[in-house]
Formats: sequence, structure tokens, C-alpha cells
Amino acid sequence: MEKIFIAGAGMVRFGKYDANVTFERLAVGAALGAMKDAGATRGQIDAVYVGHVFGGPVAGQRVATELGLAGLPVSNHENYCASGATALREAWMAIRAGVHDVILVIGVEKMTDRVKGGVTPEPSDLDAMQGFVMTAGHALSARRYIIDHGATREQIAMVAVKNHMHSQHNPYAQYQRPVSLDEVLQARPVADPLGVLDCSPISDGAAAAIVCSAAGLKRLGITSSRPEVRGIALVSGTLRSGLYDLNEEDVSRRAGEQVYAMTGIDPGDVDFVEMHDCFTIAEIVRMEGLGLIPCGAGAAWTESGETSLGGKLPVNPSGGLLSRGHPVGATGMAQICEMYWQLNGQAGGRQVQGARLGLSYCKGGTVSGTDGASVTTVVMSR
Repeated sequence: MEKIFIAGAGMVRFGKYDANVTFERLAVGAALGAMKDAGATRGQIDAVYVGHVFGGPVAGQRVATELGLAGLPVSNHENYCASGATALREAWMAIRAGVHDVILVIGVEKMTDRVKGGVTPEPSDLDAMQGFVMTAGHALSARRYIIDHGATREQIAMVAVKNHMHSQHNPYAQYQRPVSLDEVLQARPVADPLGVLDCSPISDGAAAAIVCSAAGLKRLGITSSRPEVRGIALVSGTLRSGLYDLNEEDVSRRAGEQVYAMTGIDPGDVDFVEMHDCFTIAEIVRMEGLGLIPCGAGAAWTESGETSLGGKLPVNPSGGLLSRGHPVGATGMAQICEMYWQLNGQAGGRQVQGARLGLSYCKGGTVSGTDGASVTTVVMSR
């Protein structure tokens, strides 16, 4: 099978930007960073793949024009929070098929001038019509987890404490200061038992990578090793009826099994994880769904430091969505950038020592009656 590599990565700092900083400007900043890191010129790029949610029609083409790449094949990919990772998957498949050798993949979002309040499902969705927004669903998940597994509210809040501790070492993170457990517990309530620090913020930002075949690396003049994208899985939620376990995470299980089979690894091989922690409880139940943590043990692992830097399985060394920020279309590619830096030993104060294999997970959107809209899992190694 054709091996596929990340030749370079680039990001702009996630945060809240004023109207003068446009969607296109964010994307161009990340893309130029990735091109510089890979030593790629415009003439060496075969295609541009862009993941976004709120960017509007032909957003990728607008970005490509700003980059001086007009005329190339450009494709746009929307899978809600999994949009950036989905764009990467499509580029990965195109290179495997022999269509291209060097592809620029960008995940980008400008949310602050498009989204007011919390992100909600599509208005025609039955859950959305009843006011059952995403925060409410995760609050129910947290309550159920506490009852079923004897976990505490404090243990769940510790996910935010951990991830903010990690993000202080990430120059691209929206928030770069630690928070205390009391700050999380006493923060403004959003949906009981979750408060505002249990929730990922509204963010602007972009992340990009140059994705290459072996021939593409040669074209760029790269002779040193680069992290390999071993496999990318994509699944969607299945229809559910009757009573079921709210935290079963079948969609996460299937996404994990698919990428494990694709890459020939098992959960015990993973050195660190970039997890879609849109809410504190989400990190816990999704890690369990992937088989990376035993069912019911995620809260205790967080409390004991097993998922912190220096622990058994570091989760979100970047700070995750909770503190790095969550510009939805950009998140999947931000995870790829973090894995690239970790595997290259370039992550500074948040470096996972001896990191050789990383996994990232994104879950995007909801569809009433299913256990989720889209989930991507990506395995990279050095």
C-alpha cells in the first residue's frame, strides 16, 4: 500500500478575531505556515482540500485564489466538527489512488461573526425543534455516567483542569493559562452539572498540512523521515430505537475498530491521543468507546493523572478543544498538526516523551434518532 506522509504543518493561533481578520486570512496564514515547513512552492502542489462548516459556498476556492493557487483542483468538505479530518481523509484516499502526490489540506472556521451562543443542530432536526441542544445531551451523559460508574462531579471537572494545564505550553491555543478545580466547579452553569469551563469555546482559527506520497516527498526535496498517516476511518451514526445505554458510544467503538483493523494496531499501541473533548464528559466516554480506557474507568484515570502528560496515556497534550479552542472546521486538522509536532519531537513543554504512535478522534454533529452524525479516527506514526 502507498505510504502517505505529512511533510509540513502550520496553524494560526485559535481565538476570537475581529471582523478585519477574515475566514480567508486565517486559512492563508495556516497554509503558508505548512508550505514553509514543508519547503513547498505553489508550483509543487497538485490540489487543495478544505474542511469548513460556516465558510459559505466555494470557500476553498476563495482561499486557493488568495494563496495564488487558483486553477488547481479544489474541494470543500463539511462534516461538522469532523470536517477538517474528513478533508484529510479524502486527500489521503486520492494519494492512495495515484491521482495526486502533493495536496494542501486546510481546516478553517471563522465562528465569532457567524455563531451567537452555543452551536445547535440543524433547525429541522427533531431534537433541535424540542430545544435538545448539544450541551443538554452532554449534561445528560455526565449525569448518567456519575450514576452508573460512581464517578464524581469533581472527577469530570478534572478533564478541564488537565487540558488547560497542557495548553499553557501551546502557543496556538486560545487559552494559555491553567485553571483550578474550584474555578471549573464554580463557573457559570450551562446545563447541570456542566458549567462554562466544561464546554469548548466559540473560536476562530485554521490549521493546515502538506500531505504527500513518497514521490511527493521527493518532489519537495525532503530526504529526512516524516510522520506517516497510517490510516483514517470514517463512520456515521446508526439508527437507534427503544431504551439504550446513553453512554454506549457504539459509533466510537466502530470508528476505533475500523482504524485498528486498517492499521494493524490495537489500543495498547497508542502513545497519546488528541480527543474531541467538546465537553469534559465527552473525553471520558469517547476514550472508553475507543477501547483506550476500560469502561467506567475514565473519570478515575483522569483524577489519578493517567491521562495527563507523564501519565500512562496522555490525552490532549495540545489542550484539546476545551482550551486550545474549537473552530469546528479547523479542529480535525489542528489535531493532525499536534500529532505531527509530537511525533517529530517538536512540541516543547507539552512533548509526550517517546511518542511514536498517536491517534486523533473527531465527532461531528447530531442526527435525531442516531448516535451521531460523523466520526473520524486518524492514526499517525513515525
